[in-house]
Amino acid sequence: MAEEFQTGQSGPAQQQVETEVAVAQVSQAIAGMFGGEYNHQSGGGGAGGHYEFTSLAELDSIITELKTMADSITLDGESLDRARSLITPPADDIMSTLQTKITVFSLTAAFEHNRAMCLAAEAEISKLVKAREAYAQAENHGAQTFRMRG
Repeated sequence: MAEEFQTGQSGPAQQQVETEVAVAQVSQAIAGMFGGEYNHQSGGGGAGGHYEFTSLAELDSIITELKTMADSITLDGESLDRARSLITPPADDIMSTLQTKITVFSLTAAFEHNRAMCLAAEAEISKLVKAREAYAQAENHGAQTFRMRG
């Protein structure tokens, strides 16, 4: 698995992750505005579709940041869901009723987008956790080999 961590790639890993998340968010928002669906596929950044991590600590930091972001997305979804349930027409006329329905429809679309973002964040976290495990295994193997020869 060590081949996943190539050297000589451009850009810091955190910048690559942030760019990947931003691209996914913008793409999903644009697709949603036109009634489409966007399924984000992430292969990582850098040459050959791989992230570059210089240490387990750096990778742990990125995973922690993404988990914090995922938690924030989840909280936003809970707020959207609560808001949907609280919307009532301000008056008993057709315009108030229609505006309420449109607002609920809009909040529902935002909530569905939020759910998709939660899934995307969890997928990225899972991918990085697996990469971390592979990185740690490669480091341990290298350290053991070094100790045996040293």
